[in-house]
Amino acid sequence: MTNTISTILAFSGVACFFIGSVTATPVFKTSLESRLYRASTNFIAGKPLTEELLQRNFSNIGKEIRDEFIPWDKQDPTLHEGDIKFHGDKNAILGNSYRWPNAQIPYEISANYTSEQRTVIAFAISEYHEKTCIRFVPRTCEKNYLTIFKSGGGCWSYVGMINIGAQQVSLDDGCIPSGVPGIVMHELMHAAGFFHEHTRPDRDTYVTINFDNIQQQYSDNFKKNTDLEVTTLGLDYDYGSVMHYPKNAAAIDDNIPTIIPLIGNPTLGQLEKLSSLDLQKLNALYCFPSQ
Repeated sequence: MTNTISTILAFSGVACFFIGSVTATPVFKTSLESRLYRASTNFIAGKPLTEELLQRNFSNIGKEIRDEFIPWDKQDPTLHEGDIKFHGDKNAILGNSYRWPNAQIPYEISANYTSEQRTVIAFAISEYHEKTCIRFVPRTCEKNYLTIFKSGGGCWSYVGMINIGAQQVSLDDGCIPSGVPGIVMHELMHAAGFFHEHTRPDRDTYVTINFDNIQQQYSDNFKKNTDLEVTTLGLDYDYGSVMHYPKNAAAIDDNIPTIIPLIGNPTLGQLEKLSSLDLQKLNALYCFPSQ
């Protein structure tokens, strides 16, 4: 899936020195801005995910995949496409500065997650580590980083690195079921710089959107982005992307599709793993960037 992706490249100076291990214990240099952020969000950082956990044999994760997207009760109709937050002008997503430098995404993870939830999050992150050059690394003193936490507002993320310091990724309890690890992968792919597949500028060549059967409060989730807002990286449309809505997303009548494929009879979307095209897009953006 050629997810609508931020063309993001800005290897701005990273002030931290990385030893090269994802397992190092973070030594936080807590600025006044960071302290104010933590106080305003009640964020308490937990221990980073260990290398042992990231390399565990996840035998029980993703074994009961359900044919669904992110639960609609975990979607916010006020957010862009239901689970995307913006900071400033959306058009800036085409700017190179939205790519995480050196394919490293520093993070802090809330102490409020259970061991089972941490395992699901680790499973999702391990998919990136095993199949792309992207690395989620425990934050030390980086200015820009993710805070993975329970907001109480469902599943959502910003798109790309937005250069505001602490950048939230919300994964509430309903976003981390062991049977659907793709929800976490989905939100992390937003954080890496991608929009939903069905909003690509060229989507009308591949799908028809049945607006007559879409719940009114979610109609904006199906608006098409323009070439001035996003790039497809020159890669094919991906019906099976972890970023693609299912065929009856936000339907008034679940028996009538809201997204109709125009080529063949593919299954739309899935929440099991990053698709082959998802991986191609991530690698094109971060590992072999053309610009």
